[in-house]
This record gives sequence, structure tokens and C-alpha cells, in this order.
Amino acid sequence: MAAAAELFPLGVATGRAHCNRLRERDELSGNIREGVHTWIWARRRIGKTSLIEQVVRDVAPDIVTARLDLLVIHDVNAFETRLRAAVEQAAALLPPRKQTSTSKLTRAFSAFKPELSLGAFGLRLKLAAPSRADEGIAEMLLALDDAAGAYGRRVAFVLDEFQQLSELQNGAPRSLEGAVRHAVERARNVTYVFAGSRKHLLGSMFEDEERPLYRLCRKMTLERIGAEDYRRFLLRAGRSRWRRRVPDDAIDRILTLTNRHPHYVNALCGPLWRADAAPTADSVEAMWARLVAEEGGVAAGRVARLAPSQRALLRGIAEAEHGVPHPTSHGFLGALRLPVSTGVRARDALERDDLIQREEDGRWMLVDPAMAAWLRQL
Repeated sequence: MAAAAELFPLGVATGRAHCNRLRERDELSGNIREGVHTWIWARRRIGKTSLIEQVVRDVAPDIVTARLDLLVIHDVNAFETRLRAAVEQAAALLPPRKQTSTSKLTRAFSAFKPELSLGAFGLRLKLAAPSRADEGIAEMLLALDDAAGAYGRRVAFVLDEFQQLSELQNGAPRSLEGAVRHAVERARNVTYVFAGSRKHLLGSMFEDEERPLYRLCRKMTLERIGAEDYRRFLLRAGRSRWRRRVPDDAIDRILTLTNRHPHYVNALCGPLWRADAAPTADSVEAMWARLVAEEGGVAAGRVARLAPSQRALLRGIAEAEHGVPHPTSHGFLGALRLPVSTGVRARDALERDDLIQREEDGRWMLVDPAMAAWLRQL
């Protein structure tokens, strides 16, 4: 019997916890194997990292993975340091375990004065830092490509929250994008996966013809998991936990209250699956109320930082539990006492900050279902 934390983790979901995404998994793993560079956009906590980590498992051990998370990188020096560490770790995994010769690595990274050592955790590679942080980035990535080719291996290089590169505090971000492009377009043995959660920043990097990375990669957009996929997953999880079928009305409430947001599905189902009995519609509602109360402090902080017109529009959309078809119409904005021009600007700002989204049927809703529920209680 799988534990609730194993089936519904609040962090990365892989293995038994990974729900569906079969099409996306096949597409991304195929791109990696075939050398098709990819950029992935998804909102935060929608499952982007889980998808990537599951695909990394899918392609292992044939393909070596290098990972670089740019979320905490604030300047060019931090970018170069973290990039060099990712290259060192990936390159050290290229030689076969029983092979004692490291001459291929030494030749590939000769410009970086490589130092190789063998310890309890295997081979370790140390590369010298360039005299300037913004120099040598392309050369380092090309050296990794040469090393992978020398060993007949493929490397998947994952750069998460890649849009942060455009907001570094020093240096010229576009020159860094140019250095990355120089390496990517020449790569033969390294496949690059760029991922991010800020749509307008990431999109401009890859879709603006004035930017260095324009049309360099294939695009993937990660949406919420389908209702039927979640239904099958929850039914299997219920049989694993209680040896019985979870009632349909309980599953309906889970999917409706969370709006199929992966983070909140797991946050809600985790405690429900720790109970002795299978959930009912009433127990789902009660647990959701507790979760919304717990999330209230986070929601209050985000709402407090908004402009007054943005707060008014956000609250107005949240109050419509099933969404608003025309949030910038005269009628809707008039009820909020907002001019149309102000309402349009507020909507655009809220969408840009990933606080609201347009559904497939055209309705506008809050991205965060717990924030929406909390606002409706005010």
C-alpha cells in the first residue's frame, strides 16, 4: 500500500505520484533523444519540474542529465558559477564506470585547466573559472558537447526558470543569450531544455525576432492535467489505500474545488488519503476549508501588494465561482466602479503576473483556487 506522501507529494511528483502527462513525456523524451532543443512554459506549481524529472528518469541511464536552476541567480557571476558546476557534474558522469583513462575529458576541457580526482562518490571534475564571468560560457558548453561526443553519449542540459537570465543585475543579458545560442546551435551531443514560469519574459526570449534565441527551440506549453486522467488516478489511488472505490461525488468535489491545479490536488488529497476511511463529498469540503484557511496568509500578502484597481478586479473575478466571460465589459467593470481603460490595464497586469487566466471556454478565473476561495470569504 502506497503512503499518502508517496502518492500526493507537495514537491516533485515522479513514479507512482506522476499522473498521466504521457503525451508530454513522449514528446520531451523524444526531443531529448533526437537532439531537438525545447523550451517549456508552465505556471508555477503546475507540474513543470515533475514532468522534467520524470522524463529524466525515463531516458536514464542512456542519457546523462545536467541541471541548472536559475531562480536564485541574481547576477552574471552567480550564473557562471552555477553553470560551471552543472557542466562539471555532468561531464564527470560521461566516462564508463570501469574506464580508468580520463584523457578524453582532459582534452575536451583543456582550455579550462581541468582537475580530475576519484573519490568515494566517483569521478570529480574541477574547471578553472574564466577571468571574467561572462567569458567562456559558450566555450564551456561546447567543451561539454565535445566530451559527450568523445564518449558516444548524449547529455540533456535542463535550465529551469530560464527567464531569470533576462533580469540579471549586472552584465548584458542579451550577450549571455547570444553566448548560449552560440553553443546551442552548434550542439551535436547535448540537447537543451529551457523551462520557465513567467510567460511574457520567457516568450519574448524565444519568440521575439530581435532576441538571440529566436526560434531556436521547439515550444511546449504545459496545461493542467485532464479531468478524466485525474479521475482514473484518484480511483487507482483509492483502491490502493482502502481496497474500495472512492465515491464519484468526492472526486468531483476534489477536481472542482482545486480546479485541477496539481499542487492543490496533492495538498488536498494528502491528508484525505491518510484518513482511515475513503473521502466523501463532505469530508472533501471540510478539508478544503482547512487548506484555504492555511493558505490565507500567503494570499493576503500577494493581494496586499497589488494596486487598488487590480485588487478590485481580482476580487470581482474570484466572486464568480465559475469564472467571468467578459471581465473588461462595461457592465462588469461598472459594478466594480472601475473605468474600462483602468480595468483593461488591471486585467493585463493580473494576467502578466499569473494571477488570472483565460480558460478554454473563454471564462476568466484565478490561477490559484485557494486564493479565489479565500477572497470569496472576505
